[in-house]
Amino acid sequence: MRDSIEIPEGYGAPYELAAPFTIDQPVAWSELDAYQHVNHAVYLTYFENGRFHYFEAVGITALHAQEGKGPILARCEIDYVAPVEFPDTLLVKTQTTEIGNTSFVLEAEIWSSRDARAVARGRFVIVLVDYREGYARVRVPEPVRAAIRALDGGAVER
Repeated sequence: MRDSIEIPEGYGAPYELAAPFTIDQPVAWSELDAYQHVNHAVYLTYFENGRFHYFEAVGITALHAQEGKGPILARCEIDYVAPVEFPDTLLVKTQTTEIGNTSFVLEAEIWSSRDARAVARGRFVIVLVDYREGYARVRVPEPVRAAIRALDGGAVER
């Protein structure tokens, strides 16, 4: 299925370590609501899937496995642009736009391959915490910062 997706301008090939980091996301029949479009709550899962693949790409998943430090979603904003229907394969792109001391901002967008348009945009504040120390905030480590800079380039350090 991945080979048949036309990649629109502004998106990367799914799962390649290139900016913007992009995954493909098939729409499941079970995600539709009574109006036969994807329920608004499912978009959170689509964005989450993109985030967690992004976390793997920049070393946050490994950081959690090795040191018990990992991400918590502190804030999310979603703009719904257009409905998604079945069948469709979506592209979810994710990139860091700001890096702070203990947090960073991800911006993401979902593209409908079926309708050839953006269907949702999101902005997410991620805080790194130490899961072993009562969720205490921790500094985004330099190796993760370097991986983010290498992948996204334009992330602004606050």
